[in-house]
Amino acid sequence: MAETQDTFYKSFSEKKLTGYGSGRRSRIEQHRLGLLHRHKPAPGDMVEVGPGHGTLALQAVAAGWRYTAIEASQILIDVLKGKGLRVIESWAPPIPVPDASTDVVYADQVLEHMNGIEQARLFTAEALRALRPGGVFFVVVPDYLKERNFFWDVDYTHNFVTTERRERQLLYDGGFDIAQVVRSIGVATGLRRDALAAAALLANIPGLDALSRYTRTEELLFKIRKNLFETLTFVARRPAA
Repeated sequence: MAETQDTFYKSFSEKKLTGYGSGRRSRIEQHRLGLLHRHKPAPGDMVEVGPGHGTLALQAVAAGWRYTAIEASQILIDVLKGKGLRVIESWAPPIPVPDASTDVVYADQVLEHMNGIEQARLFTAEALRALRPGGVFFVVVPDYLKERNFFWDVDYTHNFVTTERRERQLLYDGGFDIAQVVRSIGVATGLRRDALAAAALLANIPGLDALSRYTRTEELLFKIRKNLFETLTFVARRPAA
């Protein structure tokens, strides 16, 4: 088991972003942090589950948040600690913080990695427990209804299907009030997102996968689909009472 955990998400941790990719990731994080601040401005306590390489974390700290990461991958833990971030080594759920101890639980593309309904419900319950009254559960998930097969192909750890309706039901049943839902591709929302979603149809023409194998452009096709990946962002609040 130790060996499995030591190499968990090795493939993710070793990915090197291009200059464009790094800039795009930074803009996405800025966009999401701006959305969070419209509902729960800094300063305060933030717990992020699944922080990746810590790109959101550094911006959150700069904005005034007292930041803690929850991460299971030893490879990523070393990366995060190397950036001076506070990290708790743990799988989630549970979320290993005291009851009502944080103002924000931030989970960017985490819920779809749950192994089923019960674990997704437990993760949601843990977020509610960890938050102070009025605190925000900030959740980003893929939209399965757009991504379909790519939902499974983009990451072997995707298990729990996420759609807007399913996520609304999960959060409502979990005791949260949903303050806002934003549908986006990168930082594009509204008509710009709709235009990109229409363009994504061209990247999923039947037979394109076979053609990419013959022309050895599979990785290029994957990157195009990844850049057109659609997410749903939920700002859910723990009731004050």
